Amino acid sequence: MANRRVLQREDTRRRLYEAALAVFRRDGVEGARIEDVVAQVGVSRGSFYFHFPTKEDVLVLAYAHARERTEALIHAIPEATPIAALLHAVVTDTAERWREDPALFALVGMHALRSVAGTPLAAERDSLRQLLAARFALVLERGELVTPLPAELLADMFLLNTFTGLLAWSANPGLPLGPVLEGVVHLFLSGVKPPG
Repeated sequence: MANRRVLQREDTRRRLYEAALAVFRRDGVEGARIEDVVAQVGVSRGSFYFHFPTKEDVLVLAYAHARERTEALIHAIPEATPIAALLHAVVTDTAERWREDPALFALVGMHALRSVAGTPLAAERDSLRQLLAARFALVLERGELVTPLPAELLADMFLLNTFTGLLAWSANPGLPLGPVLEGVVHLFLSGVKPPG
């Protein structure tokens, strides 16, 4: 009985999440009405707030899903893979994730930007930043890149450049996202030239 209740609760949370994202796409976060979200799911307003104390919490979950997807991709790529191939894989997957959803990216991206801006510089990096920094550290150790910048800063700069490319694209989604993000990788790697 308890197991069935847990499954039902998880299903309700998933349906509320999906409905909230649909309403956010249509109305934005500020304009979104909880009544419109719960009407799609057929639950009470209280049920929404049980699962998501604020509308912002829906964006927190969307950002977490996107970050976890990228982390899983990086984990699946062997450590010996050249950095260019790794970065191209990351942006290809990112383009696949967001290409049909520029409005939602803008909302999730602005949430991510606010959360990063509110984090003290001395705070521990999130798991994606740590994972990417570890990959850059390996690349620097094997001499694949030559730069005075530390691995942590390279990771932050790549993620920020990718974010900027996505944000610029979301304001002009007529451009194909894949080439925009491939351009980000090209610009980034041109700034940290391989030896030779």
